[in-house]
Amino acid sequence: MRLIPISLMLLLLITGCASTGNPGDEHDPTRDWSAEKLYREATKKMNRGEYDTAVSYFETLESRFPFGDYTRQAQLDIAYAYLKQDEFDNAIASADQFIKLHPQHEAVAYAYYIKGLANFSRGQSMMERLFPRDIAKVDQNWLQSAYANFDTLLRRYPDSQYSEDARQRMIYLREQMARHELLTARYYYKRGAMVAAINRCDYLLEHFGQTPSAPKALEIMVKAYRVMGQDDLADKTLAILALNDPDNKLVKNSGQTNTGKQTTANN
Repeated sequence: MRLIPISLMLLLLITGCASTGNPGDEHDPTRDWSAEKLYREATKKMNRGEYDTAVSYFETLESRFPFGDYTRQAQLDIAYAYLKQDEFDNAIASADQFIKLHPQHEAVAYAYYIKGLANFSRGQSMMERLFPRDIAKVDQNWLQSAYANFDTLLRRYPDSQYSEDARQRMIYLREQMARHELLTARYYYKRGAMVAAINRCDYLLEHFGQTPSAPKALEIMVKAYRVMGQDDLADKTLAILALNDPDNKLVKNSGQTNTGKQTTANN
């Protein structure tokens, strides 16, 4: 039997591989699609909840047709698809890319809205969708980032269709961030760390003085000052509490009456 030289076998192998080519290119169903068709099919997939395929189509559109209305819209839709899959970092990155590439485009408002929703939704799990979480107990950096995103949207695009929802979410976020400070102050108070409790209440009153948590923060301050033997400060804080919340139980038990004009908790 005559043996085939090894060099010839390698040559045949290389030639065979080269003739095979890249089968993925030959079988890519989208290879002849126009920008319009790519966008249309990607949108269909997204509407059906097939977000991975939708993102793949949108990214193909972006790579083949880097300019044009379909591509700009695809960049936003990619951010939305990532948001729906709870891939919040990717959603924010895609929105940031749109803002960077098209800083003057009117859809930048939507990009900021997506960023706000992504930060707002961070930390959610399937269980938390069934049993809502206490948002005041989640990472406050997420809430602060969401608040900043919505604030940018409102300042730059006050007439945007997303502005009213952003405004309502900001109100809610302020209340939850205030509750976080209140819960922390209570934690310190119960453990006898009066100075730390007062400091957290001061921060709450300075930054979230118009929220429902403000009178409760004043309560903690009154009690903490009493424990520390600083009755003058306790009485002054109690007077402020009486002006802002005359029906407060602590005020009534103290016999404090509201004799002046109501003021804000952080005045």
